[in-house]
Amino acid sequence: MRLRRALGLVMLLIVAGALYLYAAHNAGRKELRALCEQGVEPKVYRRVEAEGYFDSGISCLYLGCWDTLMGKSFRYIETERRNAKPWHRLPENGFYRFSKVRQDSGLCDPRILEEMQQAVGFRKYLTSGYCIRMEKIDRPTAPYGLFSEAGRVIEVDNIFRSSISERRTFIKDMATGEIVVEQWTYLLYQNALPKFSSFHSVLYCASIGAKRSMPDVVTVEPFIAKP
Repeated sequence: MRLRRALGLVMLLIVAGALYLYAAHNAGRKELRALCEQGVEPKVYRRVEAEGYFDSGISCLYLGCWDTLMGKSFRYIETERRNAKPWHRLPENGFYRFSKVRQDSGLCDPRILEEMQQAVGFRKYLTSGYCIRMEKIDRPTAPYGLFSEAGRVIEVDNIFRSSISERRTFIKDMATGEIVVEQWTYLLYQNALPKFSSFHSVLYCASIGAKRSMPDVVTVEPFIAKP
C-alpha cells in the first residue's frame, strides 16, 4: 500500500512538473504570435533620397557613427549627445555631424583616425582612402531622421505575469514631421523559470517564426536612397 502511494505521488509530481514546464515554455507565445501576425514588415509610405540622415541615438551613440557611416553609402550622419559622461565617445552634449572625407583632405578627426587604425574591424574601411570628419553643429540639417520610441507594455494573463513590450522605429521628414517609414516590434518577457528557447529570456517575432522579407528600419539605407 505504501509503495503504491509513493508511486502515485511520484507520478503526480511528474505530471505536475510536465504541466508546469509546458506552461512555462508557452507563456505568452499565443499573444506574441497574434501581435506579430498583424505585420512585422516595415510600412513604407514614400521613397526618399538624401546624402545623409539624423540618427537620434539608436545605433550612432553606442556603436560609433563612424563605423556606421563608413559601411554605408551616405556622405554624413548627424546625431545628438545627451547626458554626456567623460568616458563617452562624445563627451560633450550637443549636435554632431560625422562626414566621410578623403584622407588627403586634412579634415580627418585624429582621434577617430587613430581608433580606426588600431581596430581590426575599422581598419578595412581606411583602404577606401576615406576617413571621418567630426564637427559640432548648432542643429541638425539632415532632411530625414531615424527615431525609436517605446509603445505599450501589454500584461499577459498567466501565472508567470508575462508581458509584451512594443517599440516603434521610424524615419520622418525633419521639416514636416511626416512619417516616411515605420515598423513595430514586440518583445515577450515570459518571466518563467527555468528559461527556455535556447536559454533566451526574451522572445521576439522571429522566435515564433514570423519573418520579414524587408530589412529593419534601423538599417536606413534601403529606405533613404543616395541621390
